Amino acid sequence: MNTVEDLCALIAAHITWGRGEDPQSLVPDSPLLEMGLLDSLAIMEIVAALGAEHGIALPETQIVAANFRTPAALWAVVRTAPRGAEA
Repeated sequence: MNTVEDLCALIAAHITWGRGEDPQSLVPDSPLLEMGLLDSLAIMEIVAALGAEHGIALPETQIVAANFRTPAALWAVVRTAPRGAEA
């Protein structure tokens, strides 16, 4: 995971898109919570994917709604999160 755009792609792959919504439209400033794209299960799936696919371990204290408002907000956390061996 090297860019916020990579993170956007990961998020897009782990959320449920409604009819007429375009997964390609996810950008760093997309308001994920306001758009209703994330719920607690989707957040945990994204956290799990970050760990399994990229070796990024988000501290439990960072798994809060504020950090999932936009991909850019999450990227700020991901950039500083501990990294393990990539899967």
